[in-house]
Amino acid sequence: MVSENIFTKYKGNALTSEAFAAFIKKNEIADFYLTGGDATACVKSTCFNLRKLDYDVTVITDGITSYDKKKLPEMIEYYAKKGSHIVQFNDLTSVK
Repeated sequence: MVSENIFTKYKGNALTSEAFAAFIKKNEIADFYLTGGDATACVKSTCFNLRKLDYDVTVITDGITSYDKKKLPEMIEYYAKKGSHIVQFNDLTSVK
């Protein structure tokens, strides 16, 4: 485990966790990298709500999936239209 900072949410949007929202505000965190198990639900809702508050969002495309994998290209386009950066994991780890 890298950190003791673990937050629980009960709705799709990560910002519905009051503890998480307070943590990012207190620590002035403004950049987020999103991965997740359902690109059409939790990842979509969190992306939308973070961008609505003008946070910088990067979606790691090979770190998301969905029950309907055919919807992934549509969701990636949605994230981009909301102003998110779209990358693959190797884009983050490669030395330039």
